Amino acid sequence: MPWVISFFISWILFFTLVDYKELKRNIFGGIAALILGSIVDWGGQKLNLYQFYDVIIPWAGCSAFYKFGPILVIGILFSQSIPKKLWMQTLNILVFSLLYLFLEALIINVGVAEYVNWHILASFLFNVLTFSTLTYFSQSFLKNNRA
Repeated sequence: MPWVISFFISWILFFTLVDYKELKRNIFGGIAALILGSIVDWGGQKLNLYQFYDVIIPWAGCSAFYKFGPILVIGILFSQSIPKKLWMQTLNILVFSLLYLFLEALIINVGVAEYVNWHILASFLFNVLTFSTLTYFSQSFLKNNRA
């Protein structure tokens, strides 16, 4: 049930915060986040770093509700919110990394995921790397193509 709740909350936030005029481009940021998240979570489980439970509809070892909810939505919203100044980009990456870490901690605390050979600080590092990659992807492939 937590997977479904996170799905609906994510889509409520999406419809509240999305820039519909730029959605055609920013959707690719969500797809990139979905691909990265799927690879990392699949690999993390194969390496016995963490485990997911009560998956409902599996997607790369995790719940499809999670992948197509929080992961896809945060990728889209992140892509639309990248500032131009480098120091603001750094702050943006840190804020999104901490917000995602908070979501991960909630998922751990409700018991639908468990760290086996993993630590929350490792997740924070991966979040920073992921949002840095999404920043580069968005600037290089999405923002430069705007008219």
